[in-house]
Amino acid sequence: MSDDTPSPSSWSMRGLKRWLSTAPETRDELTRLVQDSRQFLEPDTVDMLEGVLDLPATQVREIMTPRPQVIGLHESASLAEVMDIILDTTHSRYPVFDSQDDDAVIGILLAKDLIPILVHMVRHQEDKIESKRLRDLVRQPLYISETARSDTLLRSLQRTQVHMAIVVDEFGNFGGVVTMEDLLEEIVGDIVDEHDDFEEDSDINNIVADPDKPNTWRVQASTVIEDCNDELGCEFDDTDVDTMGGLVMQALGHVGDLEGESVMIDDWKITITDVEGRFIHNLELTKTNVEPQILIGSH
Repeated sequence: MSDDTPSPSSWSMRGLKRWLSTAPETRDELTRLVQDSRQFLEPDTVDMLEGVLDLPATQVREIMTPRPQVIGLHESASLAEVMDIILDTTHSRYPVFDSQDDDAVIGILLAKDLIPILVHMVRHQEDKIESKRLRDLVRQPLYISETARSDTLLRSLQRTQVHMAIVVDEFGNFGGVVTMEDLLEEIVGDIVDEHDDFEEDSDINNIVADPDKPNTWRVQASTVIEDCNDELGCEFDDTDVDTMGGLVMQALGHVGDLEGESVMIDDWKITITDVEGRFIHNLELTKTNVEPQILIGSH
């Protein structure tokens, strides 16, 4: 091969220069430009660019942790009780609720803010945590509407220099929490740390095939309907609700003893398998009209 023959990488660079020669004038043109860039850029890089472009179109309600899954603290809890919860859940931040009103968040407790108290205990060889009001330890919460755009949330978190916001609905009620990590995962994908539990509460495994039942999947109620449709080939309607749990509640039309309740939606039987109070945690989805396989073989 001649030394003058262009290498594949040089062809790519020439193509990239031609590709960038005309600046996009609209957001749609920019989006198409990024999608077409897969011939020049690494797939992960393109995915991140698409994630950034999608932020303005993504509402906070789509990325937040909804109320049923939020682990919070009550103002009246003792520090010993708080330490037990922190050791059990290993989160770094917790919303703290007013002892008289579960919808009123008085602040955010950072686990690291308890370190001075623990250091004091060690230095003075104390075996009991002194009572101290959580209200004196929490930090001012940042509130944001569940319909706010994700890029608005990002700017708010940056401006206030906090990593967690309290999400409220149109009536001002507590709807959940959203973190800087939630935003980053919209851009770079799932972020897994050493405390993530793949078997129980991990969003990464929120749709899992049941090993003992054919055509059956275990699905977390907080799973976005669109994700379930994409993963299982369903066509569930997400016009009025966003999550699979919301879809089931909409179909049931009542709130009562939910565990074990089943509904038929399209060709799917959906059974509630885990519930706490009026909050659904897990579902079982079974495809009911699966065509039997016909095996053809020689005799």
